[in-house]
Amino acid sequence: MTRTHKWLRCLFAVSLVCAVGTITLGQDKKREKNKAKVYLRVLLPADAKLLIEGQETKQTGKERLFVSPPIEVGRSYVYTLKATWRENDKEVVKQYDVTVKPGEGEVRIDMRTGEVTKPKGDGDKVPDVIFVPTPQAVVEKMLEVANIKKGDVLYDLGCGDGRIPVTAAKKYGIKAWGFDVDPQRIKESLENVKKNNVEKLVTIEKKDIFTLDLSKADVITLYLLPNLNVKLVPQLKKLKPGSRIVSHDFDMKGYKPDEGFPLTMKAKDDEGREDTHYIYRWTTPLKPLKKE
Repeated sequence: MTRTHKWLRCLFAVSLVCAVGTITLGQDKKREKNKAKVYLRVLLPADAKLLIEGQETKQTGKERLFVSPPIEVGRSYVYTLKATWRENDKEVVKQYDVTVKPGEGEVRIDMRTGEVTKPKGDGDKVPDVIFVPTPQAVVEKMLEVANIKKGDVLYDLGCGDGRIPVTAAKKYGIKAWGFDVDPQRIKESLENVKKNNVEKLVTIEKKDIFTLDLSKADVITLYLLPNLNVKLVPQLKKLKPGSRIVSHDFDMKGYKPDEGFPLTMKAKDDEGREDTHYIYRWTTPLKPLKKE
């Protein structure tokens, strides 16, 4: 078991919390094949301060995903995590050591209980983005601009807690599918479906969205990063003419959104924080931007 490398004193986050050290250019390619990233998801109160190896991180929220640079596989590494928050007017301090192995999937630790969940070796794909719930007001607007009609089928790619498929089923009475690779998100989605009594309309499946046949969908909803939207283009091109693709916050480089988009709106997240949100829509067939 190895204590964290000098250049790994801090995991750098999806939001680039920090990156201590770099990979030397020109490293032997064979050696690089024996390296992989560590994925560590930390659960804690939304207002908690979190330190990893003594360095304060910048992410906030109830879930925070940290990703290391590629490090040598076949070895175990230990990270010390310390979280501080207030509860009932008292300061709570929790500190745990977490052992991780590169290339073996996402490790979760709940700083409130100390419970660590490790991959079960079932080949789970690590999510491409950290889960950030779309505010319900934005969900409503996305579905409104999707111009949903009776008989439409909606696919939500990266469904999170299932709020988009559930809302589509409850408000518009259409069939909706939600897809995600994260077992925790699948669990939350299924609970949400059951809670809202839409089991006959909503289907939740654990699948890699980049392997899906999207041709049966009339509406696609997204909350991914721009490069992931572009990665989906070959699949989106197989949609029926007139299908609508609606994205929260992020564009699809190289393709012109429908006239009047993006829309801009203010909305509060699940923690009550207000922010500006953008909604993009494309109607198929996709229209490539003209090169200048």
